[in-house]
Amino acid sequence: MAALVVSRSFHSEATSMSIFPVTPLVQRVQGLIFDTFDVPDEEARDHAAELVALAESWGSQESASQLDWSYRIKKSLGGTKGLKWRCEEARKRFEEAQKQKHEAYNFLIGGQGSA
Repeated sequence: MAALVVSRSFHSEATSMSIFPVTPLVQRVQGLIFDTFDVPDEEARDHAAELVALAESWGSQESASQLDWSYRIKKSLGGTKGLKWRCEEARKRFEEAQKQKHEAYNFLIGGQGSA
């Protein structure tokens, strides 16, 4: 029975490991994700590792470290992936700010805005 428990423990650790390296930037982004969304720490790490790897593939490690990660995670994980926000008020503020930016952009390019 003890061997079975060890096997389960090993399997659990192995399945939660990301294929991407956990760098200081990944750890920083993981903290932002964990603070913003209602996700387990391991899931936050996996999302962070994936997003950082994508950003580094678009440019470089240096350019990835300069990104506005707070915005990127809110836009990507809160919008596209639909993760649950820890604070509903923060979600509403972010979405309202996005709406205002889009309306200002539409105004600048001659559109009618979104009413």
